[in-house]
Amino acid sequence: MRRGLAILDADAHVVEPGGVFAEFAPPGTAVFDLPETTPMQLCGDIELLRDQLDSGFDAPSYLRAMDAQGIDAAVLFPSIGLFVPFLPELDPDTSAAACRSYNDWIADYCATEPNRLTGVAVIPREPNLAAVEARRIAGMGLPGVLVRPNHFGGDYLDAPSWAALYNTLEETGGVLAVHEALGLRAGTTIGSDRFTSFTARHACSHPLEQMTAMVALTLGGVLERHPTMRVAFLESGTGWLPYWLARLDEHREWMRGTECAGLSLSATEYFDRQCVISSDPEDALATSVIQQVGSDHVIWASDFPHPDAAFPTAVDEFLAGVAALDHAALAAVLWETPLRFYRLEERFTAPVRP
Repeated sequence: MRRGLAILDADAHVVEPGGVFAEFAPPGTAVFDLPETTPMQLCGDIELLRDQLDSGFDAPSYLRAMDAQGIDAAVLFPSIGLFVPFLPELDPDTSAAACRSYNDWIADYCATEPNRLTGVAVIPREPNLAAVEARRIAGMGLPGVLVRPNHFGGDYLDAPSWAALYNTLEETGGVLAVHEALGLRAGTTIGSDRFTSFTARHACSHPLEQMTAMVALTLGGVLERHPTMRVAFLESGTGWLPYWLARLDEHREWMRGTECAGLSLSATEYFDRQCVISSDPEDALATSVIQQVGSDHVIWASDFPHPDAAFPTAVDEFLAGVAALDHAALAAVLWETPLRFYRLEERFTAPVRP
């Protein structure tokens, strides 16, 4: 809690122990495609996390890191699990097995303190296998599944083949969490197809990959065909959203008689009905975007403990940057909206203000 506000971190990351993926990425496996200049120190200074490192980043030490930041509850995402299940060496069945290994582990990890921790599951890129795993993890109490916005070749997110997954998420109430992470060896990542530096590749990949995913889900008709599926666009800042929605709206209107004839709503209306976007501690445009799209469509995330995460000042930095927002808007972004979006009302309880 900070300034009388309950804090729900809507996208934080675990550091998985080696055994989770040992079978799928043995020592020596090239997991990432990253320039040598890529920053790799957690939180920019690994000594800040001495407690967590000495404890193997177990759940109790993770909770202590949350306490240090004033974070009351967190939705956890993978770190190396953003890459291993998508290694080009893995066939679909082996990729699915890697996902199951992570999902079983994260469910156990969060069981340490289920009133403060939950985790989003990883699913393979094969749609039918993804649907099977999405149904399995729903029975484990995990609130949704992670999909990468990158193009792996073959069917993209708007292809009819993905209906099996989307139908399952509608049936189970699970979230579709779109999450980028630079460094995939498989498929195509925007920026990596034309730049060699980390700076250029990272600047491009997160927002531009999310923008293409939004095209697929809105103009591609996914949200038209699946009107109750909830979608989060994560770890890309918020500033691009108003411009991109406006541009997609213009294109839908332009092509309304042909390619977009089957869309009953504009991209803005689909987003308003089904989606949220995450802000982060250094999001300079957060105030403006929250005022434009509403505090019921923006959630806050720390990205802890990745190299660009601010620790232990993430919450304080965000609050300093959105000082123009009133208490009600902040309470929504920091607790009420992610709680409702992830459907965690029965799992997480806001702390009592001292």
